[in-house]
Amino acid sequence: MEFSKLNQNRHKVTKFDGRKVTVDEVKAILSEAVLAPSAHNIQPWHFVIVDSQEMRLALSTAMHGKNAVQNEAAGATLVVFSDKDLPERVRDMVEIGTDFLPVDHKADLLMKLPGMFEKFTSEQLAEYLALNIGLVSQNFVLAANNKGLKTNMILGFDKAKAKEVLAIEDRFWPELIITMGYSDEQGTASYRLPVEDITDVL
Repeated sequence: MEFSKLNQNRHKVTKFDGRKVTVDEVKAILSEAVLAPSAHNIQPWHFVIVDSQEMRLALSTAMHGKNAVQNEAAGATLVVFSDKDLPERVRDMVEIGTDFLPVDHKADLLMKLPGMFEKFTSEQLAEYLALNIGLVSQNFVLAANNKGLKTNMILGFDKAKAKEVLAIEDRFWPELIITMGYSDEQGTASYRLPVEDITDVL
């Protein structure tokens, strides 16, 4: 789909018809989503595809009201995590990319980035992760919409409870939940501030 049309047609949808979106289909969308840019190309994200009905219902206990309802009716649910251990993420990058990254680049990554990340305050870390998670999540919903799926990004959930339910490694922290699936609803465009009112030219 041409990008302008795709972008204009992407709207929040919260009611799904229950048709399943397979794990392979979600992974195919993720393969496009992770092409998103990230600061230092660190890609500090991790994903959990909540596939089993048992786990879906357990996740609902961490969600508020209507969000739990849409989670249970969705074709698939994706939880997007940030990686709080950025020095370890650098080491992962070098290990996983050992056959791809040039030797001098691997050495450069290991020499510069872990020390920089270790100096981050908690506020700097939170800002860094939030920016990167936003980029990959927006890519995901656009890629899903391009494949005919409707989506909704959910912030209204108990992150500590979701972390407990999903029991993912401690370094990963849940940032948002994306429900997706098929629906007859198209969603509606919400008001956008005019560019002229939010832009300065200096």
